[in-house]
Amino acid sequence: FMGEEIALSSRAWTAGYNIYAPRRNYIAHEYRPGRMGLPKFWGSVGRLFHRPGFNTPLQLKAVQRIKHLIGYEDAATDKVEVAGNLDVLTEFDNYAMGHERSLADYLQLVGIDVVNKKCNAISWCNREELA
Repeated sequence: FMGEEIALSSRAWTAGYNIYAPRRNYIAHEYRPGRMGLPKFWGSVGRLFHRPGFNTPLQLKAVQRIKHLIGYEDAATDKVEVAGNLDVLTEFDNYAMGHERSLADYLQLVGIDVVNKKCNAISWCNREELA
């Protein structure tokens, strides 16, 4: 997984959209192991870069961009610049957070602690509460 879930949900929530967690799964996707012969996205990217596994250059940049978006200290602007990964910041303002709610409030809502790099239980998930 490359972080699209947190990128989309944080941007939507800070732009004023609510997040809901139904008590039942109404839609899902089939996720089978690669050993069953069903390719995954990261396998395709690994073949493209001739490096199997998760650590392709494109994936590492995508993860760093998501971490920068969410506010992880190790992906702060100055650290990205010092590391020479300026492409992580390309057109960043076009994909930044919304202006209706704060990122700090989103992180508290979803139980993500970027300082201690922990995820906490989400109390509203199974209580039919508005998030």
